[in-house]
Amino acid sequence: MERIPITLPPIGMKSDEIVFGTWLVKAGAPVTEGDELFEVEADKASVVFEAEASGVLGEILVTEGSVKEGDLLGYIHAG
Repeated sequence: MERIPITLPPIGMKSDEIVFGTWLVKAGAPVTEGDELFEVEADKASVVFEAEASGVLGEILVTEGSVKEGDLLGYIHAG
């Protein structure tokens, strides 16, 4: 089974602080590429990110706190 890393992509905003909001899918749940996966908050705006692969949401490594672009947030198990 392939573990696909979930990282925080560039959010397209200049922000001093990006705060992890919430996972929109629970660990162990199936996800399809394009499903809304998690959200972050930056400068009073929430940004929702989609799954970049299909599979099962595996390990969740971040659930709260400050994050940076490129941070590893979890894994999707594909295959």
